[in-house]
Amino acid sequence: MTEQKRDAANAAAPVTTLPEPAPEGVATEPREKRPAAKAARSFGPVPVAVLCVLAVVFGALAGWQWWEQRQLDTLRDQAVETTRDYAQTVASFDYQNLDANRDKIAGMSTSEFTGQYNKMVDALRSLVTDGQGQATATVSNIGVESVDESSAVVLAFVDQEAKNVVAPEGKSQKYRMVVTLERDGDRWIVDNVETK
Repeated sequence: MTEQKRDAANAAAPVTTLPEPAPEGVATEPREKRPAAKAARSFGPVPVAVLCVLAVVFGALAGWQWWEQRQLDTLRDQAVETTRDYAQTVASFDYQNLDANRDKIAGMSTSEFTGQYNKMVDALRSLVTDGQGQATATVSNIGVESVDESSAVVLAFVDQEAKNVVAPEGKSQKYRMVVTLERDGDRWIVDNVETK
């Protein structure tokens, strides 16, 4: 390329000039605000209030769930204790005082289950009395299958030591009881029992 063509090409190109710095002490026009700086300053009281409300809502929800879980734990503990007491009572007896056992079971049961239990005791009364049957029982293990505000199902493993005229030295027996409970006011009562 010749020098003449180069000068012509340079002359046709637009010329960009840089602004000259302002002399010292002379005021210049303020620069435009950048969007990032504007966004940072717009974070005001409304978003903070929303965050506070959300924190209160989540705190209340967590508190409610904690309270509900504690209530369920209390119901579970009460169901376990009722089942333990019932299982030991029903598997322990003395031929000389069968009605004391019957009364305690009736006080722990629904009226329908009490009727079923009374029929069983009446059917076995002469066998237990004639055989001079006696038994003591302990619950070796117990666990909750399900529990809610109105019902529970509890599994109890019962070890019974029984003796009578046929086995005066005693005999060990193991039972598994599935106890269905229902809520009656502030306590659990037995609604059904399956012995396995």
